[in-house]
Amino acid sequence: MNNYYVILTGSKNNAGDFLIKHRAKALFASLRPDREVVDLDGWKPLDDSQLQLINGAKALILTGGPAVQPRMYPGIYPLRPNLEEIQVPMTGLGLGWKSMRGAWTDTYDYPLSDDSLRLLKKMDSSGLTISVRDYQTLNALNFKGVGNVSMTGCPAYYDLAKLAADVIWPEDVRRVAFSLGVAFVRSPGMERLMKEQILRIRHKYPEAHLTAVFHHSLNPELFRSTHGAHEQHNRRHNEFARWLLSEGIDYVDISGAAEKLIELYSSVDLHVGYRVHAHIFMTSIGKPSLLISEDGRAKGVQSAVGGMIVDGYSDFRGSLVAKALNRLSSQFDIYRTNDCSTQEMLHQLQYEEANCGQRLRAARRALNVNYERMTAFFAQLP
Repeated sequence: MNNYYVILTGSKNNAGDFLIKHRAKALFASLRPDREVVDLDGWKPLDDSQLQLINGAKALILTGGPAVQPRMYPGIYPLRPNLEEIQVPMTGLGLGWKSMRGAWTDTYDYPLSDDSLRLLKKMDSSGLTISVRDYQTLNALNFKGVGNVSMTGCPAYYDLAKLAADVIWPEDVRRVAFSLGVAFVRSPGMERLMKEQILRIRHKYPEAHLTAVFHHSLNPELFRSTHGAHEQHNRRHNEFARWLLSEGIDYVDISGAAEKLIELYSSVDLHVGYRVHAHIFMTSIGKPSLLISEDGRAKGVQSAVGGMIVDGYSDFRGSLVAKALNRLSSQFDIYRTNDCSTQEMLHQLQYEEANCGQRLRAARRALNVNYERMTAFFAQLP
């Protein structure tokens, strides 16, 4: 076998990562049926046998997720200590930045280590275009001298069976899903905001069945077994689940598989919440979704396709001093919440209901334009 690609994916626990892998493989099958795909775990160092497998491939493709981070290499992708051992062309598919503040000005000097830049420059010089999932990532890489980049959107945007489907706003909202973010783990303000928004959504749709959705596992043992897991993350999620029970609100854990995400969100009439890939999935199937931002990933969605998006915070205090104070006291908040966001959420929903999903229809048009760039990316692969 020599007509194949090796892809590195990051699906460990988060349901959104599994959706990226699921949709990426569907794109390969549709757009490059002439190649097989070999999938390896991107967070693991490559052993000698995997290196040999990669060097027999047509290309190595780093696939999806907020991988463009300060320690992209070797923090996100350990690869090999000597990058020159990888002798085939390298590129990325749907890579994204991860900026907590998320301001556009942060793209002008996005912090990347020398090793991370070395990996990106190696990819850039391979002759293959690098696919990124939003314009913030595109601009951040351009300002670091990485120029052969295309904004294709995340692979998860593309349900190939529904690219031409009509968008219809539901006449009656019977089932609502509210996806939970992760900022509340370290931010009392974001926790208060999220709880307030859940209760206001329940009040707005009193006849609908409301379900809160966890994209990360609530099972402590299962979560702790995940690479890079933190005890506080799981403990705080379980505390939030107990609050939901006290309010009589149902919740569901969809971690660990794309199928759980697909089944859950396909069954609802409306999504509201913080999970980027819940919003991406709903947009991909033409259903209403309102995304509340808790970092730069959601702001990237705003630039890539748009839709109903509300800023959940007005600033992120990410200095070393602020982070140290946050670790010392759970009451020191590194987020400044946007206290108007709940009212804006309700205003946007009211407007879209009255105007046949104007933002949703615009987002679907943007998605289809971006798909043209995605097809061009696949066409240029060797």
